[in-house]
Amino acid sequence: MNLFDFSRQIGQLKKEKKYQEALAYFKENKGDFPKEQIAGNEYLISDMLTCLRKSSFFEAGFKFLNLYGIEIKDNTKERILSSYGWLLWSQYKAENQLNSQEEEYYFEDDEDETEAQDFHYSKTQLLQKIEEVIVFLIATKNEFNQTLISNLLSVVLKSEKKKAAPNWKLINDFCNNFDPCSLSKKCDTIQITRKGQLKDMELASDFENWYAYKTKALMKMGEWQECFDISKQALDNIENFHYSNDIWFSRRVALSKRNLGNTEETIEELKSILKKKREWFIQKELAELYLENEEIEKAFKLSIEAINNYGPIEFKVDLLFLIGKIYQKKNENELAFKHFSLSKLIRLEEEWKIPQKLYNELNGFNLPEISLSEIKKLKADLKKNWSSFVPLSPKQVNSKILQGKITKILNDNEKGKNGFLDDNGSEIYFIVSSNFHLTSDLKVGTSVIYSLTPAGEGKKDRAKILKINMK
Repeated sequence: MNLFDFSRQIGQLKKEKKYQEALAYFKENKGDFPKEQIAGNEYLISDMLTCLRKSSFFEAGFKFLNLYGIEIKDNTKERILSSYGWLLWSQYKAENQLNSQEEEYYFEDDEDETEAQDFHYSKTQLLQKIEEVIVFLIATKNEFNQTLISNLLSVVLKSEKKKAAPNWKLINDFCNNFDPCSLSKKCDTIQITRKGQLKDMELASDFENWYAYKTKALMKMGEWQECFDISKQALDNIENFHYSNDIWFSRRVALSKRNLGNTEETIEELKSILKKKREWFIQKELAELYLENEEIEKAFKLSIEAINNYGPIEFKVDLLFLIGKIYQKKNENELAFKHFSLSKLIRLEEEWKIPQKLYNELNGFNLPEISLSEIKKLKADLKKNWSSFVPLSPKQVNSKILQGKITKILNDNEKGKNGFLDDNGSEIYFIVSSNFHLTSDLKVGTSVIYSLTPAGEGKKDRAKILKINMK
């Protein structure tokens, strides 16, 4: 058997996905050939790297290269360079526990707090190797290695982003290895399961994802001028946005303007964004600007809309702080204290750091401290306060709005509650579902605002409870 036959047999086993058999065959017959001969056969070296990778023997793959004196540099054979790149990709993916296709490719932004942080990191040897091979792959870029470049970009960025505390400096520095104009604008489609059904989902291109990660990293690092410039580039150059990226880029333009001292333009930008997407954190940011401008009522209206908007209360601890500040301006100190307290208690419950500004505000009140054991009651009390500001729908406005007080609860179970309320001596029946957001707050003595729902012939009208009357 000559080297050509030896290499062809390894290649055939690899093609048949018999990776372990290929490794065993190599081990049995490698002694028949000098190391220099094996090292000089790019097909054999490439196929062996693939078989080791497919068998999850990543470290063995790197040792194999060392054993046969294969150096990875700018003139390394393209086939070997590609197999080496995929080996790096597989190891990075395994070490960072990135498993599903959707998790690996799907990018949906989840905007959170924008306070600039200091980021430091030590670059791992594996990441250094990935950055080195990217330079060589880009220099010899062709259709054969475009997919590999895309996967290396994706695996590093997505692995870092899914961490509890992503290192945005690492993400920013890694993005700097790529010229976005050289990245693919192709949008792949994958199948995902949603509510038990398979659906096609179009993914953002590498070109769009680069801008998404780069601009968010710059925002997190407080590099506002560059964040502004590149976010504008994204809005100008991306033709088809995914995952609401047009909203996120617009938001970063607005926040950059704000941090560069252009408050009035920021207000107009955020108002424009809210017309497209009414996200609570955008409402919060606009409320903050109104508060800075001493437009207290505008700030209050938007902050209450934000707290009533969709999103877990745990994510809104800084919004609670903002509402506390607004209530202070309105000289409603008890409500201010309660909002500051809830912001602190949620942080305690979640074991998050409590900022000094929160301690400073709470220390300014001559009120007894609210303990963590009282957090459920505090949430319920404030929820009543927030719901009292929810505007009635046009249909409700056109109905006759009445006020009454609950006098009797007949049933209180997993289906909801029913009973009677009194309105100037008239006893009116009501029923509410367990899914109604006020059901748990309805008790005997609760004052409510309601409308009448006409009943069938021979039956009495029923009360439709709209909100709790806070007055």
